Amino acid sequence: MMKKLMMIASVVAACGLFSVPASAISEAYRAQLEKSGCTQISEADGTCDPTHVKKHAHNTHDDKATPQNASRDLHDHLVGKTLSQAIGHMHNSHWNPLNEEETRWGKSGMIAELDLTPAGKIRDVWVH
Repeated sequence: MMKKLMMIASVVAACGLFSVPASAISEAYRAQLEKSGCTQISEADGTCDPTHVKKHAHNTHDDKATPQNASRDLHDHLVGKTLSQAIGHMHNSHWNPLNEEETRWGKSGMIAELDLTPAGKIRDVWVH
């Protein structure tokens, strides 16, 4: 009987030690993702860079919605990525697809066009 009680007590103690909730990411990283507008998924698949976006988030007074700024931003994020990664980034950045292939996008009176390589990677981005 004493052996059973000791075994039950040790199992309960072990469960108590391992029942502490685990966090997948640190609070600092979670805050960085929130500030940047990225998610863990968009950061992992390459459609969002929380460190790059964070820099822009602090400079919003200089970053007016102009075709030049949008072109620079999209070029930095998309060139070399696959079309599916680019589509994810465009959706996360609140652009709206204008064609079925999702190579033309619209936002705030601007139109962004994605130029693809034969392999399906983004070669260039034009915003007008």
